[in-house]
Amino acid sequence: MKCIDAVEGTVKSILNRMHLVRTEDNIDDTEYVRNVKAIIEGTHQFCRENPELVEDPSLLVNVLYTFSRNLWLQSLQVSLEQPDKMKDIALENEEYQTYYFDYLYNRGMYPR
Repeated sequence: MKCIDAVEGTVKSILNRMHLVRTEDNIDDTEYVRNVKAIIEGTHQFCRENPELVEDPSLLVNVLYTFSRNLWLQSLQVSLEQPDKMKDIALENEEYQTYYFDYLYNRGMYPR
């Protein structure tokens, strides 16, 4: 196993567990996304400080970010057995949730 695979797998496992805790404990969206960002930024810093482990830490950050956002979206998916109207609503909701996650990740808070 390559070092990058071990780092990526470990961080994905942590993000999975954190997502499970969010689901079970109904953690606030802002707090959850800030914690996800802290994990990803901490991983990025570690990889920059240990260049022998990862050639391109930015690539790993993108993989972890996409993984985290997909976890977020998976928890919001509507069953494919829903009527077409519900599928359209689900698609609009997914677009909004993608925007919402990105906004929270990049800015830290969502305006109320």
